[in-house]
Amino acid sequence: MDQILREAVIAQIEASRKKRVAMETIVEAARRQAPGYCSDFELRDRLLHILNALAGENRLRLPATARCWDRKTGLPQFVTAVREAADAEKQKRKALIDELRLNTAWEPTRMLAFAHTLNDLEELKRARRVNAYLLARDPATEPIPHRERALAIFGDEKALDRFVRQGLFSGRITLADLDCFYCPEPLPFRPFSMDRMKTRQKPLLVVENACTYWSCCQANAKSGIYAAVVYGQGFQACAAERASDGLLEIENQVASDGVAYFGDLDPAGIDIPLRINGYRREKQMTPLYPAIALYRALLNKDLCVACGPAHAKFHDAEKARQWLGNSLAATYLEKAPQNRWPQEGLTANDIADHFKPV
Repeated sequence: MDQILREAVIAQIEASRKKRVAMETIVEAARRQAPGYCSDFELRDRLLHILNALAGENRLRLPATARCWDRKTGLPQFVTAVREAADAEKQKRKALIDELRLNTAWEPTRMLAFAHTLNDLEELKRARRVNAYLLARDPATEPIPHRERALAIFGDEKALDRFVRQGLFSGRITLADLDCFYCPEPLPFRPFSMDRMKTRQKPLLVVENACTYWSCCQANAKSGIYAAVVYGQGFQACAAERASDGLLEIENQVASDGVAYFGDLDPAGIDIPLRINGYRREKQMTPLYPAIALYRALLNKDLCVACGPAHAKFHDAEKARQWLGNSLAATYLEKAPQNRWPQEGLTANDIADHFKPV
């Protein structure tokens, strides 16, 4: 029985993520393995014997002070696992961190103020790369896109992607400090006119799919209702923030006002603009609004297709009402989730007939 209990104790200690393991968990694990005739008193005696043996083998450490022992059971309140390899690796890592912090000549105007507070090895390695760049930089350096600078400094073009807004080291080093700027992924678009005076204060229209993008461009070339038509590429491949960054760039180029959205009428097509709007509201940006005339035309033409299980399981009536409004959502929900309406149901002529200011 002692061997069974010993294995149970070792398994419990090795399974613990923390080095300090509460005695209650060890007792519970041992009790599950102990035969029914083994009393609590016998179990405690056997456990104490096993713990002392494991301590002698340097597999664990027992508490040194009396207050950490239970007077009633005679058992410690906890044991501390001895993990020599992990401890050695931790000490090695700490020594390397100390060496990097103390033996680096930190750039005086930016890095010196905080580099000594960095405790993460990856952060310190990143800091040394930044430090080397700052020490060697030419004051006349021209700013370049952030991925070009990232490749030059870190050997990885994506190394700065997660720092484009907050900067590195909790904002202590910005992209401007590294002579670069955030360059968002562009979205294809076609303006109504190259003259900003003719596109000023008109809304953008974002469409989800390539064929409908072409049709909307044809219709808008005649009507000029929208400042530009933007190909959203489904936005599935774009994070909400990247989609918004690309739109902001276009808004600045054509001096537009507001962003309408037209996508498929199915769960994914409804979720895309809602997801983007969640991000835009969080960043205090104007939310997208639905191109109601086009959605209504799509439902009226009613070229729907049967919804497969993959679409139907994500059906959400409340999201449909949130995006389309109660009236239009009611028409959509009459046939959903069994059906979906691809935006390709509208031709360029259909779209031209329904292009009206919102």
